[in-house]
Amino acid sequence: MHRIFTDGGFGRVIRAGDSRRFRVDLKNNRQAVVDAAIASATVGAISFNPIYKCRVKQRECFSIKSYSHVLTLRAITLFLSRRFRINPRGRDSIVKEIIETLSDSTPMYIIRRDIQSFYETLPIAAVKEHVLYGTFIPTRIKEFLKMYFATFSPNLTGVPRGMGLSSAIAELAMGKTDQKIRELPGVYKYFRYSDDILIFSTIQPEKIDASLAGTLPPGMKFNPEKSSEIEIHESRRNAARILVLDYLGYKFSFSNAIGDKSPRKVVVEISDRKVKKLKSKIICVFKSFSKNKDFSLFRDRIAFLASNYFAYRKGVSMVRDSPYAKSGIYYNYHLCGTYQGEARMPHECRELKSLDGFFNSLMRSNSSSFRPLFTGVAGNYRLKTMERISFFKGYQKKMMVRFNSDKVSKIKSAWRNA
Repeated sequence: MHRIFTDGGFGRVIRAGDSRRFRVDLKNNRQAVVDAAIASATVGAISFNPIYKCRVKQRECFSIKSYSHVLTLRAITLFLSRRFRINPRGRDSIVKEIIETLSDSTPMYIIRRDIQSFYETLPIAAVKEHVLYGTFIPTRIKEFLKMYFATFSPNLTGVPRGMGLSSAIAELAMGKTDQKIRELPGVYKYFRYSDDILIFSTIQPEKIDASLAGTLPPGMKFNPEKSSEIEIHESRRNAARILVLDYLGYKFSFSNAIGDKSPRKVVVEISDRKVKKLKSKIICVFKSFSKNKDFSLFRDRIAFLASNYFAYRKGVSMVRDSPYAKSGIYYNYHLCGTYQGEARMPHECRELKSLDGFFNSLMRSNSSSFRPLFTGVAGNYRLKTMERISFFKGYQKKMMVRFNSDKVSKIKSAWRNA
């Protein structure tokens, strides 16, 4: 435990934006803040109060005020992830394997399932037993885990949303379920990203379903509204059609034809749902501008959405290489393109060109309620300034913007507070 609750141990879990979020001065008083966390983690009574609750997408999320305890729980999460080798597959790795699998011209079925109320219905009795009474967990960490469960999960079901430790607990709890699904007859590819499951099968979905529901822990079930199946089984070339799979923010378009000697062509784009979400954010930015008339902030917000930036790595990934990762319109969707076997053609960016058209129509169209903001002498200046910003160019040229954490928070407030 001496390597966990130390200056170095806590240094690994400090994140950009913590100073603003938790009102601590890490720039000038970092050592004092870390020393306080070490003292809190190693001696004295444990309590996570006060606890904050909020609702995100109609789900209750939790957070705690004490920065010392936040760092302690992050350090414990890192310890458990290493101790139990919790290393869920990353989004890029999954997407690459989906493209490779879809490229195969053999018959297949694709089964999409979503676990309903995933965090709220997660059975944790076995995990609690494992981490609270195993001899391989240091005593002080057990004390924090006991308080975590007593505070947020007093029953044998459910973990709190919004806390990093919950993700590690969930991965431990779902380990046997993942293995059971992989071993089902007919399943040859299985992916789970949190509650979102994707299966590639050699047999009909109804035959998989007969066993699939039984693999879930008691109390958990699939959401029928988010369940779907795709059949790739067309042997007649003149009857083939293009099918679409939406997963992890990408849209995969491919033919349902089978039997070709050459690999199937797979077109990968940003999903319609993500594009719609971007449009909603753009409208929020326009609405905010119409109220505060702050053109500089308006420009920064659109540039942020249409460009790329450096983001601080979260969770266990932050100990690898640089603590920063590139994020944004290109780096979040850099696997877009047209694939056929080993050949990859550049992304045509049709959805991003359409997004540029949508953005410009809000400024220029006679039917837009925002057009008066871009008329007259001042409006013409604004139009010329905004013409330099493009979602298509931001993607194609990998354009970068740089804002400090306080500025990013102000930028995002336009859609966070909408």
